Amino acid sequence: MYISQPMSWHKVSADSDEEYHSTANEASVGSAPETASDDIEKAVAEAGDLTTEPMAFLQGLNSGNLMQFSQQSVLREMILQDLQAQVSTLPKLEKHNNGGYNFSFELVEPPKSDWTISKALNKLYIRMNKVFNVDIQFKARMPIQPLNLRVFLCFVKDVSGPVLRCQNHLSVEPLTDTNEKERENLLRCGNPNTIYCGTAQGKGISERYSVLIPLNVSRSGGRNGGGLVRQTLAFNFVCQNSCFGRKESCLVFCLENASGDIVGQDFLNVKVCTCPKRDHKQEERQKNVMKRKMHATDTEEDDAEDHPSKSRRLTESMHIKEETESNDSFNTTHRGLPHNWDVSATDNGKYQLSITVPNKEWLLDSIEGMIKEAATQVLRSPNKDRLRSYAQSLLKLKKRAYELP
Repeated sequence: MYISQPMSWHKVSADSDEEYHSTANEASVGSAPETASDDIEKAVAEAGDLTTEPMAFLQGLNSGNLMQFSQQSVLREMILQDLQAQVSTLPKLEKHNNGGYNFSFELVEPPKSDWTISKALNKLYIRMNKVFNVDIQFKARMPIQPLNLRVFLCFVKDVSGPVLRCQNHLSVEPLTDTNEKERENLLRCGNPNTIYCGTAQGKGISERYSVLIPLNVSRSGGRNGGGLVRQTLAFNFVCQNSCFGRKESCLVFCLENASGDIVGQDFLNVKVCTCPKRDHKQEERQKNVMKRKMHATDTEEDDAEDHPSKSRRLTESMHIKEETESNDSFNTTHRGLPHNWDVSATDNGKYQLSITVPNKEWLLDSIEGMIKEAATQVLRSPNKDRLRSYAQSLLKLKKRAYELP
């Protein structure tokens, strides 16, 4: 049973009646869902992937048959909110290619440069104000659409904390009417089309200090490039890691489309310092030491699992030995002091100590320790004559000890 939509009555011809019944049947409740479903699938297929190109989906919809204008507005608002939530989220230190562009970058260290790269640590060591080149690479996709590269600094252990310039380096750079964003940004790019973004309070990806570079999507890698687009970008830093508390930092690279969607991401650990090569060697050495320690620990645990009875016997014997030694030490201490050792209390509330040390150095060190303690007490209570007299006596005792053979 079909229920036709209501309409106003007018005098029409026979041809018009047939046209009316045909239109009413097409608009009936029973047939509309099938037609709308087919048209939606066709629109989605023509518009592409909704997750990567949400606005193209809306443009491909036929508003005449599929949905009312209010429904389209709701869907459009939902997509815009989703996009806004995506760009306002905190950065994640991860590598991905959600858009299928095979995005990547490469740093080739030139000879006798002011920076060095550690592949083992995925880390760049560089001096402040020194330029380093990054080769950006991504796959060309059809249809060609504009792409941007967003690059920003981020703390490794606190991704929400904005990376700001220190006042010392900021004060030496004059402020003009056109360089406010660039002046506040710790990262600089040599590309003339670079856009400096963000604020000091920004935490989200689109809100924090960053550089946005429009990429030349038409620069193909040639016949042997496999459809890859390559572009070289030059960067430099205008502050050091010591300027923000020597926190571990990294450089995040985000490949974005015209809608601001992140279709590819990568990151690189960074240390801006005065001695890049020295720090590079030290940190790699520390990592190797930690690896050896972890390997040794794992080996000991494996041996303990393979030979539990032997490990248990060894532990028990060591425990018995420690108890025996502890008991022997206790008995020796309380059995009696050497005949020339003595400690006692005087009638006026003070104490006397008499011991024998094996060499002169021990003797001098012991007296020196008492002198330091006496000097501290004199400084705290300069009006007590007894403390001053005691300190003077210790100095005389030390002088006499020096005179000993």
